[in-house]
Parts: sequence; structure tokens; C-alpha cells
Amino acid sequence: MKSMIICGLAISLLVLNACNNTSSEPDRRNEADVVMVTDRGDIFIKLFDDTPRHKENFLKLTREGFYDGVSFHRVMSKFMIQTGDPRTKIGATDMQTDDAGYNLDAEINETRIHTEGMVAAARYPDNINPNWESSSSQFYIVTGTKNSDAKLDTVETNYNYIRQGRLYQEFQELVKNKEYDESFNNFLADKEFVYFGYSDEQRAAYREKRGVPHLDFMYTIFGEVVYGMDIVNQLEYIPTNQYNVPLDTIRIQKMLLAADYFKEE
Repeated sequence: MKSMIICGLAISLLVLNACNNTSSEPDRRNEADVVMVTDRGDIFIKLFDDTPRHKENFLKLTREGFYDGVSFHRVMSKFMIQTGDPRTKIGATDMQTDDAGYNLDAEINETRIHTEGMVAAARYPDNINPNWESSSSQFYIVTGTKNSDAKLDTVETNYNYIRQGRLYQEFQELVKNKEYDESFNNFLADKEFVYFGYSDEQRAAYREKRGVPHLDFMYTIFGEVVYGMDIVNQLEYIPTNQYNVPLDTIRIQKMLLAADYFKEE
């Protein structure tokens, strides 16, 4: 998804809700790892332990203040909002890199799906990024649309086609180097290839929430928004130009570790 690929009022409402619903405060403190303080309000993000490289990298960049002043540079309603390009900071130039200067190995997990609120790493497209490595800094937050079982059936078919295609490339290379002399079907068996299908729980999640299933299992999902989706939903509908760049700049004022954020309250 990197293009690279694939509110004062809101703040007041957030504070008001926190005052009126004290039972949510312990959860907010315990669930969030980082807090994104934006021009429109605060977004609380939990990072997943099963994507350790992405989690530690995100925490590292947060500690370094890397995201402070970065804007949301790509916004698409009913799809996602994207940020993390350091070239969008005040005073930055296009001569700088569009991330932190390195890539991250993919940590794709077939239990993670692109329901609304999920946080995932952007990346370059397959033709120049065959291993689906992640951008070191650019990420997106899913909004999406409602999805039917028929749509999920199509996504399953396409994903299995992609999986087989990637294995076929590996198979061809081995045959070319005379390291394998059996059929592709035998190669699939040797690889213990099994057709993927969404679980009942995943299908139920897509029936309950919006999402973008066509991105599933091709981008690393490393976190989720636990509070502040109202802010994300505001941002997804801000006016943009034909390239999906917001007409009015919306910045991350600062990204904080949750512990530091609550110290400042």
C-alpha cells in the first residue's frame, strides 16, 4: 500500500467521554502501547506480540520522535488512511527517503485480517518487492466497507492462486537448476500446500465490521486501534486531490509511548 504500494472538538469529546465513563480508563491505559496525537484528536494503538520485528521497530521510531510532525499523505474513504512518510514533515525535501531507510521482513499471519481499525505496514508492489517486505515507517489504518461471504469466497480463490503462483516460481527455479525432477503437484505435496479458507470467526468478523479483505495475507498487520476510531473515521472523509492527498494538511503532532502519554495528562 505504500504509494509505494496498494479536531479540537474531537479532543473535547474524548476527554468528556473519559470523564463520563471512568470504567474505560483502566482499559485505555492497559491496552494501548502508543498514542498518536493528531490535529484532529488522539488515536490509541495496541501492538501485537506475534509481529515482534514490527512492534519493536514501531516503538523504536516512536521513542526517537520519528513520527512527530509527519502528515497523513494518502487518504481513501471506505478504504484506509496512511502516514509515516518523513518527507511530509515541515522542511523535508523529496531528496530524503520515504521511510526510515530500511525494510522489515514480512510477519504475515493468516489469523490477522483487515477489519476496520487494524494497523498494517505499507510496502512496495510485488514486482519490485517479491518477498513482501514492509516499509520501515509508513503504515495505514483500515476503514473499509461491508463485505459479503461471496466477496470472501473470491478473495480466498485469488489468494490461493497467488500462493500457488509463488510456489510455482520456486518450483521452476529448482527445475532449471536441476535440483528437482518431479511434477509441480508433487512439489505442492512436498511443501504441504493446503488451500486456505477463512475461518467461521473471520467471516463473522467481516460481517460485523467494515474491512478490506483483498489486502489480507499480503501485508503485515502489526496492531489495532483500541480507542480513537472516531478520529480515524473523520480523517478518512477529509477532501483530497485526484492522487488521494488531503487538501488540508493533517499532522501527527507527536507519537508517544502510552506510559508517557498518561504521564502528561
